[in-house]
Amino acid sequence: MVFLYLSVNLIKMFLFTKSLLFIFTGTSITLFLFYIHFAYMLDLYLQWFYNNVRDMQEYDYIVVGAGSAGTILATQLAEDKQSVLLLETGGTAPFFLDIPLLAPMIQKTAYDWQYITVPQEHACKGLINNQSRWPRGKIVGGTSRLNYMAYVLGHRQDYETWFPDFMESIVENNKLVSIDELRWSSDFADVFLKAVKELNHNIGDMNLQLDTGFMKAQLTMENGRRWSSDKVLHQKSNYPNLTILTHARATKVLVNLDKAEGIEFLRFGNKYTAIAEKEIILSAGVIESPKLLMLSGIGPKKHLKDLNISVINDLPVGQNLMDHILTGLDLIMLNTTLGLNLFDVTNPMSALNYFFFGKGPWTSAGVEVIGTFYSALHTNKTGIPDLQLMVLPLGAAKDYGFILKRAMGISDEVYNKYFASLSHENTITIAPVLLHPKSSGELRLQSSNPFDEPLIDPKYLSNKEDIDTLVEGLYFIKKLLKTSALRSFGASLNRKSFPGCENHTFDTREYWKCYVQHLTLTSYHPVGTCRINGVVDKSFRVYNMKNLYVVDASVIPYLPSGNINAVVLMLAQKAAHIIKESKRIEEKKNIQRLYKSYNICYVFNVCMDM
Repeated sequence: MVFLYLSVNLIKMFLFTKSLLFIFTGTSITLFLFYIHFAYMLDLYLQWFYNNVRDMQEYDYIVVGAGSAGTILATQLAEDKQSVLLLETGGTAPFFLDIPLLAPMIQKTAYDWQYITVPQEHACKGLINNQSRWPRGKIVGGTSRLNYMAYVLGHRQDYETWFPDFMESIVENNKLVSIDELRWSSDFADVFLKAVKELNHNIGDMNLQLDTGFMKAQLTMENGRRWSSDKVLHQKSNYPNLTILTHARATKVLVNLDKAEGIEFLRFGNKYTAIAEKEIILSAGVIESPKLLMLSGIGPKKHLKDLNISVINDLPVGQNLMDHILTGLDLIMLNTTLGLNLFDVTNPMSALNYFFFGKGPWTSAGVEVIGTFYSALHTNKTGIPDLQLMVLPLGAAKDYGFILKRAMGISDEVYNKYFASLSHENTITIAPVLLHPKSSGELRLQSSNPFDEPLIDPKYLSNKEDIDTLVEGLYFIKKLLKTSALRSFGASLNRKSFPGCENHTFDTREYWKCYVQHLTLTSYHPVGTCRINGVVDKSFRVYNMKNLYVVDASVIPYLPSGNINAVVLMLAQKAAHIIKESKRIEEKKNIQRLYKSYNICYVFNVCMDM
């Protein structure tokens, strides 16, 4: 009787604590989102009040997009004593956006473009309307302000054909970017690494080895705070020749024959034109850069003609769209708490530990362990790996549906049937990532109106080989569950059938094929819409154009074997060197011409037009 009484009271206490935590979490998130909105509106008002933009202003260089690539390009060009205009559609980051733990909360705010793909035929069936949410940074710092901060260089063979000096660029990149080890990780991270070691996989710094294996994630972080590319702009006082305009939306590249002469942009309802004396560089990202090119008449001839856009340059802009996709959310269950939980997050000591020492769970960006390996379908075990694993110390249900459900676009039906009951379970996510999909999609304009959203169609899993490879990733997880490291904590599959796959017998290959087609999630790594050797050459110059460049993730022709932000940062530095060097060579030639012309005038006393 006493035992029953104590059990009832414990259950009541548990339910009461859970209710308090639910209320506290909901209130905290609401207040933070209100703060985000207020900070954005305040920045918008201040920029409007002090707006002193002049029309037809001339600059040496115009860079469109202050993201991972644009900020680096603008500052490096400004270092060369050139006048540079940096245009950014979004605003500047307010306080607290440097806290790594808050990354998913910034999605679907004013600092996010909030892109959504078209409904997918073969994938995303567990998401609202079969559509994938694609957060992209609409803020100074771009997507490096929203991402999960993983710094991954991939495999050495990823870059052989299109980035041959990749290895040399790593050293230079490490001088610019702040890279840090995890300052906090759950106990599960160490348990997982023991498990993969049991299966004879390499454990070490994969960014040094550029090979297959596993490691604790390295993050773009500085003293426990997010490092984003806008940090390089904090030295703006050293570059009086660098002009940064936020809340300025580029709408068109002004082209005369084969020369880009300026950028048309809107700011607070007014239309302006900025003139570029030397070069125009588009670094607006994998969506906005191709969109801007097509609006300007550079793109697929038929598509532009259908929208009554005058065709200037027929190029495959918007084609070759690829993305890493993952699955396996909340798939692993433990019999004890090893991951991140809300008690850790809401503990006041965690906040103090973060603000005073730059340590603790608030420094967590979500991803704790990253590794690549070969699936059973991959015959060449010395080539590029086909699968990655990302280990997250929690499941989507841990926040009671406040953040992750909303960010990923999981439908209410799927969440209520599958995830909701897991909020009090010890769930962990080991997510297989398809590194080199055979499926590729496209980006098209909806109309000639720059404010209309583009049509984004990655055509996820349209090639059946991608489904098979992703399923092999799940079978690898099943092997991990048999290791003594994971069995000692009671690790097992969540045996609840995923909504939509109930007609398939659980844990059969047909079931898992259905599962990956329903739970298809982006890894936030889209590339390829202005690819090298298709739209731009290896110097990043748009084909058939004299002075128009594209430098961002859209030029990457093939997905690397890992997260893409590190590669984008290196491409920006490489492009800055190329552009500056080409200008030096051109200026040297001009001096030689003038010198030669002067000598002819001097000898014959007649000035000739050389």
